[in-house]
Amino acid sequence: MSWVEEVLAARAVWQRAPSAHNTQPWVLTPDADRLVLSWDPDRELVVADPTRRDLWLSLGALVEAIAITEAGAGRQLDVDWQIDAHHHRAAVLTDGGPGSASDDSFAGQQFSTDELLRRRTARGPYAATPVAESTVDDIAVAARLASTGLALALVPAPLVEVLLPASDRWSYSSPAQVAELRGWLRLDRNHPAHRRDGLSYEALAMTALQARALRTALSPKGWAILRRLGGPALLAAAGGIDGLGTVVALHTTRDAAADPVHVAESGRALLRVWLAAGRHGLSAHPLSQLIDAPATAEKLHAALPGRDRFALNVFRIGVPKRVLPPSSRLTRFNQATG
Repeated sequence: MSWVEEVLAARAVWQRAPSAHNTQPWVLTPDADRLVLSWDPDRELVVADPTRRDLWLSLGALVEAIAITEAGAGRQLDVDWQIDAHHHRAAVLTDGGPGSASDDSFAGQQFSTDELLRRRTARGPYAATPVAESTVDDIAVAARLASTGLALALVPAPLVEVLLPASDRWSYSSPAQVAELRGWLRLDRNHPAHRRDGLSYEALAMTALQARALRTALSPKGWAILRRLGGPALLAAAGGIDGLGTVVALHTTRDAAADPVHVAESGRALLRVWLAAGRHGLSAHPLSQLIDAPATAEKLHAALPGRDRFALNVFRIGVPKRVLPPSSRLTRFNQATG
């Protein structure tokens, strides 16, 4: 079996990589002895992610998941980022050869495929005990952030209590954003894509009754009425999370945040952060709306340590009160044909 065939055969492992709204936008195309990574434009969040920040992070997380899978087989992964937004091309992946314990870059790839398979995005309530800053520091070290220009910072709870409802209201105030979200929600087990992609109500920690209510509220007719009656504020209030946990920002310099390659590499680091958190019994849940809404993003960035810092991802971490089922994955290999 060739290297390309071995990587593709392990897709059940590396496809556990996280992506915004569980869109799984990646496409891998065999090309002789290499794999070309691109993305499916139909799986972009055009409204919610206009700068493609979350797309770059998702593609980076996928690359890191493949690197972890390859490290488990004793091999390294070489990545040549070639991000071309016009042609939806991201990178070329090649076999980096056998890994050696004397190779620091390989030895540092300490996360296992079992950890990758166990990872969950835990959207339900967390235990009340906050995560200590020293634990977050340990996570940053385990994720090898020191050489990346990235850092983790705790976001003060009082600030989150103000910004999160405001960012939720902002998200629901856009009809286009609500329509896009509706397209990725799987609030009914009979939905044709329920076991394939998107956000199932089970993964959202919702009951079937809650899912039915939300499906009705966000339906085109229902939302047209509810929006005029203060729907954004009502849904923001209803979506408040008891047991929020500790909110953490992964941040970089503002200039670096404008570089797609840096953001994609940050996606690799972000997956390492979440896997390192798992070693402390912690799960993560992104709160992207905090940096999507312009008003709340400005306040959040101002609260970061250092000058001119920019949050690429904001997430809450904690010990989930219950283990949720894994989100669905595409059963058909998402591969370009030409």
